[in-house]
Amino acid sequence: MTVTYELVPRDFYEAFIAHRNRSALTKWFLRFIVFMLITGAVITVLGIALRPDLEPQKNFLPLVLLAAFWTFIFWGSPWLAARQQFWKQPSAQGPRTMVVDAAGIHWQWNGGSADIEWKNFVRFQETKNQFLLYSSPVLFNVVPKRALTLDQVGAFRQLVTENLALALRRFTRTESVRALGPSW
Repeated sequence: MTVTYELVPRDFYEAFIAHRNRSALTKWFLRFIVFMLITGAVITVLGIALRPDLEPQKNFLPLVLLAAFWTFIFWGSPWLAARQQFWKQPSAQGPRTMVVDAAGIHWQWNGGSADIEWKNFVRFQETKNQFLLYSSPVLFNVVPKRALTLDQVGAFRQLVTENLALALRRFTRTESVRALGPSW
């Protein structure tokens, strides 16, 4: 399968968000923080309504600053990081061609190329708009679904799933043999 596509800053942003939300713990932590901020705002507003003699600026300002801080951490920092990653990385800009076959994935772009065998991928993640192919727990390649036809999306998903499972089985078998150590 051969596909030509171009990455945009939005691809990086969506990939960073998907990577951040890859586990249930991070999803629930975000919800917990939002719940705590809303609870704090409600308590502060009730406190101001019940005791207007308490200076509202002193009580409300820390909550507003905390809310602004967490808003930036959860929504602003991924956007800023994605923007910087895209614009400061020349290889991310311009058209790129991806060839997927039984040996692995081969990328070619203006100024470089990469050939990655299936055994080097540790997992993949599918989101609404893209595939993330991980070559380490935190390093991934982005493949936008908009570059693929509907048939290619299914074929790509199947090819990645089959080859990644095969590569992981080989890796696990090799590692378990190494873990046993020398047999003398």
